[in-house]
Amino acid sequence: MADKKKNKSGLMLACWFLLGIILLIVFLVNKNTIIQNLKDARFFERVTGKTPQFIENFEAPPKKTESNGKVELQIEPGEAETSPSRENDLSLTSNSVELQIKKKEEPETKPEEKTETVVKPESPKETEKKETVTKTEETKTPEKKEPAVPMTSVKLYFVVVESNGSVTRKQVIREIPKSDSPLTNTIRALLAGTSSAEKNCRTLIPAGTRLLGASVKNGIATLNLSEEFEYNQYGADGYRAQLMQLVYTATEFSTVDSVQFLVEGQRKNYIGSGEDVWMWIGSPYSRSSF
Repeated sequence: MADKKKNKSGLMLACWFLLGIILLIVFLVNKNTIIQNLKDARFFERVTGKTPQFIENFEAPPKKTESNGKVELQIEPGEAETSPSRENDLSLTSNSVELQIKKKEEPETKPEEKTETVVKPESPKETEKKETVTKTEETKTPEKKEPAVPMTSVKLYFVVVESNGSVTRKQVIREIPKSDSPLTNTIRALLAGTSSAEKNCRTLIPAGTRLLGASVKNGIATLNLSEEFEYNQYGADGYRAQLMQLVYTATEFSTVDSVQFLVEGQRKNYIGSGEDVWMWIGSPYSRSSF
């Protein structure tokens, strides 16, 4: 008898355990529905007077519905009957919604619009305006100024011919570009003749005379002149004046004491136009030579 009671109690315990497992599985599967029903029925509020916090804050997750591309219309429960006219309205609405969805799915293709660019010929007034604007812009463009060339003052010697025919020496000061060859530039400025600002002055150096080279050594400046230097149309006074102009101009430099003349690179003893008209140039000339 004791063994039978033990078997009965074990069987009952197993049944209750199996029943508890089944209830747990059912609860887990339908947990959301059960909690929602307890919340809607206010079960705990009626039994214990207070609804647990997790049930009060519970919100059922949205139902997942599979769609085949058509709009499904759900009718709320509680409406027992639906009139035929309402069914027709619903079917029409469903069809129109399906058409709208299909239209959205199909990309709209608009016909290509052709645009033509029409170039209008410019009127003469517009052309004149453009030319005027262009000219104004050109005039407004600032001109690039060339950098100023440094200048230096030099002393040149010319002559003044008096009314009685006598020839006197005349010193003038002129501005010439500064360079690394001041003696060469100064002699070439002298050979170029007088300027308009140097009134009552003239040169008796033969026209066309060119400086071929210049050098200074031991206080002697050697000036190599072209063949025009040999002949002076003013005679002896002209020869003497041309030598004096060159010697005084060259000896303005502190490194020059006297001048040796060459003609076309050759050292000559005389220059002149005949037996009676000649001038010695075989040795250097200084200011004391005049």
